[in-house]
Amino acid sequence: MRSISGMDMGLGRRVAVAVAAWVVVGTMWVTPVRAQQMRIAVVDLQRALNECDAGKRAKESVRGKFEKAQNELKKEREDLDRAREEFEKRAVLLKEDERRSRERELENRTLDFKRKYEDLQRDLKRTDAELTSGIVENLYGIVNDYGRQQGYTLVLESSSGLLYFDKALDITDAIVKIHNGGGKASKPAGGDKPAAP
Repeated sequence: MRSISGMDMGLGRRVAVAVAAWVVVGTMWVTPVRAQQMRIAVVDLQRALNECDAGKRAKESVRGKFEKAQNELKKEREDLDRAREEFEKRAVLLKEDERRSRERELENRTLDFKRKYEDLQRDLKRTDAELTSGIVENLYGIVNDYGRQQGYTLVLESSSGLLYFDKALDITDAIVKIHNGGGKASKPAGGDKPAAP
């Protein structure tokens, strides 16, 4: 059962989104000249991360580490499966104490294998986050500089719940190109004048 405060927070969030949308739409209706000057762009930061050179290197590094660990775990899993099969074949011939001892040994090995697998998953997530956090931070800076220099009023992240946008608004390719070129957005031609949409 949800608490009242939980319902209020959800309602508050919806009200805030509705008010923000109302303000933006209201501004467009009240001041059409200002709305026409508004320039909006969209960027897909996940795609930028996957397509920029540094992101590709980070992905390859994580993939290499994952494949090595996966091969080690696969070998360990095969050994565990063989030990289990051998135990099941011989279980009826073993004395009660020896059978229980081997069952416990197999259970411990299985638990150890599961722990190693979970540790691997956590380690890979941590490694991925460590390798990509600096790249993402750099991409944010590039988007900020590019948006300001190109005269955009607003730059939205496409995975943040946008239901539709015209693909002509997508600046992801430009952001990847700038990142691969050293990370500095260049000023538009004609000084500080914004480029045409």
